[in-house]
Amino acid sequence: MGSYGRREFDKDPLDVLKQKIKEGTLNGAYLFWGAEEYTKDFYAEKLRKNAKSSPLPEFNYIVFDAEHQNAGELEECVQALPYMWESKCVEVRGLNVQKLSADEGERYARIIEDLPDYATLLFLLRAGEYSGGTGAKKPEKEGTPEKRNGFKLLLSALEQYGTVVEFQPEKGDKLAAWVAKHFSARGVKIAPGLPGMMISYCGNDMYTLQGEISKLCELYDGKPLTEQDVKTYCCANESYVFFDVASCMNRKDLAGARKILSGLRLNAESVPMAMGYLASNYQLMLLVKAGVDHGKTAAQIASEQKIPSWKVTKALSSLHYVTMEELNAAVAMIAETDLRLKTVRSDPASALELLVCRICGYGKR
Repeated sequence: MGSYGRREFDKDPLDVLKQKIKEGTLNGAYLFWGAEEYTKDFYAEKLRKNAKSSPLPEFNYIVFDAEHQNAGELEECVQALPYMWESKCVEVRGLNVQKLSADEGERYARIIEDLPDYATLLFLLRAGEYSGGTGAKKPEKEGTPEKRNGFKLLLSALEQYGTVVEFQPEKGDKLAAWVAKHFSARGVKIAPGLPGMMISYCGNDMYTLQGEISKLCELYDGKPLTEQDVKTYCCANESYVFFDVASCMNRKDLAGARKILSGLRLNAESVPMAMGYLASNYQLMLLVKAGVDHGKTAAQIASEQKIPSWKVTKALSSLHYVTMEELNAAVAMIAETDLRLKTVRSDPASALELLVCRICGYGKR
């Protein structure tokens, strides 16, 4: 098994991962989780790369479906020698953190403890599938013990013998620097302030930004790109941006919600549309939360409700900050404000700001 275990415990897990990539010592067990999918996929591909480069990658890079396969099958998969290559990578997807039994969790833990030196074992959890902790559900009533969850055993083994990395969304100056770096890497000059404006206009999803950056780079003619180029050629993604607004309100982050809204240049005509985006996002969160409470995965919810999977994972990423009561209250306040705007003469921008303050303040004492 890899040398990065308990002795690296005090180091930042992402720094440990970067060091292992630099040294080419990627064998070992990993758990990737968190809300930021772009960087999660970026580093997951680093782990897959060596096995995919083998003469017969279909035997050395294996995707294991934890939803339909058990720990015994995973053990057989991991213990099988790589084929005509020095290493193999097994990627576990579809692991249900809430439903993993103690028996299965213990078997997973033993696999991690006895992982062969030639194996890389990656547990990949998408946004909303795991929000930190042991994965055990909160007790329904005060004084009721939590139901034992096998993920606690799996997580303990990963923390002791492997590398657990949370991927959080980049924001602020770091995200703007990331945008600027991608333009620079392609030799494209940009006007000062363009990265920040682009984030406000297109949203902060790094996959979306990557696509819009590529679009602008293809149009580059030697003159520095400007904010007007962003407005002319990029897709305004306000519906996506309002996921971030709702997420801020779920966290009671009033300053964050206001900052996002200030970058949208809302007016009397666009505020009603903004209200619609908010209402739609909260209704989606209610639907997703109901599905999660019934033990369904993000993929199952997206398939059954015919909702794009990225919308489900985006909704899931902020649900652990909010209760069903708070979601229902937010929907009611949005409906009330929308009705007032349609029946009473008032300033739309002020009404929207008051709505955000009310939702952020709900339940506070």
